[in-house]
Amino acid sequence: RGRHRFAEFTPNDLTLLRRRNPATGEDQWYASITLRVPEAACARQRTGDAAAGIDFGLAHWANFDDGSVIENPRWLREALPRLADLQRQRARKKRGSHRYRQLSQQIARLHQRIGDRRRDFIHKQTSALVQRCALIATEALAPQNMSRSARGTVEAPGRRVRQKAGLNREILSVGLGMAHQMLRYKAEEAGTRLHLANTRQLKPSQRCSACWAVVPKTLSERMHRCTCGCELPRDQNSARVVLLDAWTPQDTPGTGVAARLKPLPAQAGKPRSKTRETPTTTASAV
Repeated sequence: RGRHRFAEFTPNDLTLLRRRNPATGEDQWYASITLRVPEAACARQRTGDAAAGIDFGLAHWANFDDGSVIENPRWLREALPRLADLQRQRARKKRGSHRYRQLSQQIARLHQRIGDRRRDFIHKQTSALVQRCALIATEALAPQNMSRSARGTVEAPGRRVRQKAGLNREILSVGLGMAHQMLRYKAEEAGTRLHLANTRQLKPSQRCSACWAVVPKTLSERMHRCTCGCELPRDQNSARVVLLDAWTPQDTPGTGVAARLKPLPAQAGKPRSKTRETPTTTASAV
């Protein structure tokens, strides 16, 4: 990181490390170079003062409040045919045989390459964000909850299990948790304010960014249309909502609940489970 900033410094030492990759069982070599530099030279520099609302998703990796997007590279989907072919070949081999182990290593290397490409992509995108933004607003997502299995139980079997399994694979391949983790420490280093809105309280995908009213929508509805006349792509509207929610006093950063431009509608007397955001269009989803 920041190789150009360290060009004038002289390396102190070089350490070569050989480590066994637990996934592939192969030895890998690493070079570690140590330089003596002032503390100020290591600090992450922020060069812009922009404010950005971001809605992370699957169709696009990131949707911004101004309508711009970052495309989803879909590393896993690109590698699925090759991965499935290797797994079929391995299924025909005797477990523990030399060829079985070779195919297992190839599968592990492919998974590692997918993970490395995803990590590299997220590192670059999050670094660019904190460098140009003084404020970043997004939702406090929980990828583990979003990717829960729909299989159900013997007494209550789930519905559309295969479709949900494919959706879960896409959710996990996007790397939302990794992106949030990187944004947290990079924003702290750069002096960028990171605002994580409370999704259940705010309901960004259902709320209108113009009049702050709740407009129920199903997951298949990709346009936000409100009676106030606001019409935007659903993800852009969500990004605007979290950005508006972030313009609160600095003493309540990242809560998304304590202070906002307009109060949320009262929901007294409703069970807590009915106040959560769901993809249904019934009144209980509001």
